[in-house]
Amino acid sequence: MTATARTPSISGLRAAQSMLVRGLHVRSPMMKGVPGSDIAMVRFGHRRTFVIKHPDYVDHVLHDGVDRYHKSIEYELLRAVLGLNLFTDEDESWRRHRMMLNPVMAKRHVRGMCDLMIAPIEDYLGRTDDGSDRIPIEMAGAMTELTMDVVGAALFGHQFGDMARRMQRVVTTGLRSAEFATRVLTVAPPPVWGMRALSRVIHHAPLLPPPLSQLQWVMKTVDETVWDVIHARQDHPTEADDLLNLLLGTRDEEGDALPLQRVRDEVTTFMLAGHETTANAMAWMWYLLALNTDARDRMLAEVDEALDGRTPTTEDLAKLPWTTACFQEAMRFYPPAWAIPRTAIADDEIDGHRIPKGSHVVIPIHAIHHDERFWPDPEVYDPSRFLGDAAKGRHRSAYLPFGGGRRICIGTSFALMETTLITAMLSQRFVFDLVPGHPVEPEATLTLRPRHGVKMIARRRATTTSHTSTSKAAA
Repeated sequence: MTATARTPSISGLRAAQSMLVRGLHVRSPMMKGVPGSDIAMVRFGHRRTFVIKHPDYVDHVLHDGVDRYHKSIEYELLRAVLGLNLFTDEDESWRRHRMMLNPVMAKRHVRGMCDLMIAPIEDYLGRTDDGSDRIPIEMAGAMTELTMDVVGAALFGHQFGDMARRMQRVVTTGLRSAEFATRVLTVAPPPVWGMRALSRVIHHAPLLPPPLSQLQWVMKTVDETVWDVIHARQDHPTEADDLLNLLLGTRDEEGDALPLQRVRDEVTTFMLAGHETTANAMAWMWYLLALNTDARDRMLAEVDEALDGRTPTTEDLAKLPWTTACFQEAMRFYPPAWAIPRTAIADDEIDGHRIPKGSHVVIPIHAIHHDERFWPDPEVYDPSRFLGDAAKGRHRSAYLPFGGGRRICIGTSFALMETTLITAMLSQRFVFDLVPGHPVEPEATLTLRPRHGVKMIARRRATTTSHTSTSKAAA
C-alpha cells in the first residue's frame, strides 16, 4: 500500500505556510502583483525585493542568468562565522575552488566515508538504549547531537563527544542571533564593506552589548574549536580517509595546496551548515513518519529485508530506495533551507519584469514545494514522488532543498548517504511515536527548525533481529 495519508492540519503546518510572509516582512502596501502571482515586488525604503515562485523564473536566477546574481547581504552574517568558502565565495574565486573541491566530494570519496559514519551511529544507539521498551527522546536535539558526531567522524576521523553538545548551543544561539540581524538588514541593509568591517569589530572588540555579544561568542567558539582540530592534525598526521585529510591534500592545476585559512573555512561550513540542515530535516522526517504510519511501515519492512539485522554497508544503500525517499520527501515538505536570497549585480529581466541592479530576489523554497501545479496533493507526505517514473520529468527547479544550478550544495551525496544510514540503523531497533499533545511548530531562522523540538517515544521493535556489526571497524 502506498503511503499517501494526508498529514493533519496542525498549527505547525499552518505556521510553515505563512512563515514566508513573516520572514520577509511582506507587510508593505507597496507590493506589486496579485495574490498567488509568480512574481511580486516589495519595497522597503530604497530596497526592492522581488519574490519569485515559478520554477522557470527560479531557473533563470540559478542557471541561465546566474552570473547576474550574487548571494545577498544576509550571507555576510554567515561569512563572519564560516569565513570565505564555497558557501560564501563568489565569481572567479568560487569557480576555482569549486573545481578544486569537486573531486574531494565525488561519490567515490563520499562512499569511502561510510565506515567513519557507522561508529557514531552505533555509539548513539548505545547511549540512548537504556534497555527499556519505551524511551523518551527529543528528536530535534537528538538529531543535532547525532549528526554533529557523524559529521565530526567523517570530517576529522573521530567523534566530537562533549563538543557536539557544546556546538548544539552554539548553533542555536547563532541562528537566532542571525535571524534578528537578518530582519534588521531587510529594513536597513548596509554596504558589504560595512558588514565586513562590523565583522572585524565583533571578532576583536573586548566588550559588546547583546545581541552582538552573543554573535561574538559564537564566532570565537567556532574558531577555537576548528583551529584546535586542524592544529592537532598537523601535529599528529594520520592516513585516514576523512575530509580533513582530503582537504589538506587538495592541489590546484599548478600543484598549489589550499591555504590553511581556506581549509579552516571549508571545514567550518561542512561542520556547521551541513549538520544543522541535516539534523532539522531528520527531525521533520521522524515527525512526518509518525503521522503517516503506512510510509513508516513500508520503510521498516525495507530495512528489515535489505539488512536482516546487520549493520549496513556502502553496498546496501542501493537496496534502501524507500528509506532514502522518506528523507527526500521530508525535505520537500519542510525544507530546512526554506528560502534562497540573491542580489542582482546587473540589470536583468525575468519574463518581461525588469530587475534593476541592486534589487533583492528571494526564492521561497517552501512555497514552491507546496505548489499544487508542480506537486499534486502537496499537503500529502508521499515518498513515492521520488521513486521510478514519478521522479522523472519534474522541473529541475521545483525541488530545491540543496539549492540549484552550478551552486548546488557540494555535500548532497554526503547528506543522502548519512541520512539513509541513520534512518536504517535507528529503525532496526526502534519505532518513533509522537508524544500526544506536544506542540510541533516550525521556527523560521536561517533554517526551518522545530521551535519547541519534537518530543517522541522510541518504542522497541519486538520483531527486530539481533544487531550484529559488520563494519570494518568491528572486523
